[in-house]
Amino acid sequence: MSPGGLTMGDKPGLVLLTGGTRGIGRALARAFLATGRAVAATWHADEIAAQGTREEFEPYGLSFSLTRCDAADPAAVRNWVSAVLQAQGPPDCAIHNAGSTLNARLAQTEEADWDAAMALHLGGAKNLVQACLRPMMKAGGQFIFLSSVVATTGNIGQPAYSAAKAAVVGFSRSVAREYGARRVRANVVLPGFHLTRLSEGLAPNALEAIRSRHLLAESTSLEEVAGFFLWLATTQTISGQIFNLDSRLPGYL
Repeated sequence: MSPGGLTMGDKPGLVLLTGGTRGIGRALARAFLATGRAVAATWHADEIAAQGTREEFEPYGLSFSLTRCDAADPAAVRNWVSAVLQAQGPPDCAIHNAGSTLNARLAQTEEADWDAAMALHLGGAKNLVQACLRPMMKAGGQFIFLSSVVATTGNIGQPAYSAAKAAVVGFSRSVAREYGARRVRANVVLPGFHLTRLSEGLAPNALEAIRSRHLLAESTSLEEVAGFFLWLATTQTISGQIFNLDSRLPGYL
């Protein structure tokens, strides 16, 4: 029996996950595997994190797979999803978590950097949906996209990141409207602030300023975020929604 409690002959739900080797992504993979779900995840640039993830989840055997794939590359995503579908069948949940930050004010933002932010965050969401849509329309399923509180508030020094994350919200709601009649759901999660690779290097005073914006003076744990995803992935009648997982007061969308 695997650590997830599956025995031979069981057919677990399948979760596709872009960016599954660090921070939130790795916490999500860990949580889904622990409840018996199969996880097919991607990585792109960090070989050390990928190797560590493979070693951690090796006990789950074929319930976990990890593939190098650039979420911003439509062909790469299609190839990855096609291989997973052939081996494991259609997913019931597909999560776009892969991302990176671009910390530069608009006047210092190069065109290539702007385009890269859009390609990874918004384009990655589009690539995942297009690759999974046909099988999901047959069997039903849910897309979950990670956005950020800056999608609703904006942020000094992050115009490209904020714009890309806001675009993900509009995209998700369009998917929810277009394919709800085919039992395809789409939701957005704003996971809150966490000390991951994307936030490393922040000065102590910056960290304190972030915490001070929270009504509870603390941010949500990765375990609590993962627990919310576990719940959301089991729902059948929730779509087109935005879930903010910390105690900051976001702007309006």
